[in-house]
Amino acid sequence: MPTRRDLIILFTRSPEPGRCKTRLIPALGADGAATLHKWMTEQVLTAIQALTSGQGPGVEICFDGGSEQQMQDWLGQELKYRLQAAGDIGQRMAQALCPRLRDAKRVLLLGSDCPQITPAILREALSGLNRHDLVLGPAHDGGYYLIGATNHLPGNICAELFSDIHWGSATVFDETISRLRHLQLTYHSLPKLHDIDHADDLKHLDYRPDPR
Repeated sequence: MPTRRDLIILFTRSPEPGRCKTRLIPALGADGAATLHKWMTEQVLTAIQALTSGQGPGVEICFDGGSEQQMQDWLGQELKYRLQAAGDIGQRMAQALCPRLRDAKRVLLLGSDCPQITPAILREALSGLNRHDLVLGPAHDGGYYLIGATNHLPGNICAELFSDIHWGSATVFDETISRLRHLQLTYHSLPKLHDIDHADDLKHLDYRPDPR
C-alpha cells in the first residue's frame, strides 16, 4: 500500500476591503489592510510551495469569503480549495484539520497572519511529527500560528484540542498546552513568531506597500 501523502492546509480569506484584517483598518485603511492581507497570504503560500513540488505535501486552501473561482483567480488553479466550516475559529479549525487525518500521514494547519513562516520552519514541523503527536508554532501574542498532527491521533481527541479555548486571547497557546498534557499527548514547539493583527505589530514586518 502506498504511503499517504502529507497535507498542508492554509487558512485565509478573500482579500475584500473592509472584510479582512479589520483591526488594521484604523492604521492602514480598508484597502491597505486588504492589500497587506493579500501580501501575507502570498508570502506564506510561497513558503509552503517550496516544499510541495514532486512528492512533497499536498496543499489545501481553506478559505472564507469570496468564491472558489475568485480564490483560484488569485492563488492559482492547481491548488485544492475548501470553504471554511461554520462556527468560531476553533470549530472551523477542527473541521479543517481533524477529518484530513484519515487521508494524510501528517497534516499541518497554518494561518495567513504570520509572513515570517519559512520553508525551514515547515520542514521542522513535519519532522517534529515523526517523534511527537502534535506540533505547535507559538505566536508572541499568546496564540499559535501553526498546529500539526499525525494520523495516529483519534478524531475525537483531535476535536478536543479546539473546544473550550478562549480564542483571540493571550492564553490560547497555554490553554492548548494544558489540554495536550491532560490528554497525555506529546508535542514539539516551533520558533515563536509574530502574528500581524494590530497596528503595533506592523513594526515586525519588512513590508513596503505600493504608494499608489
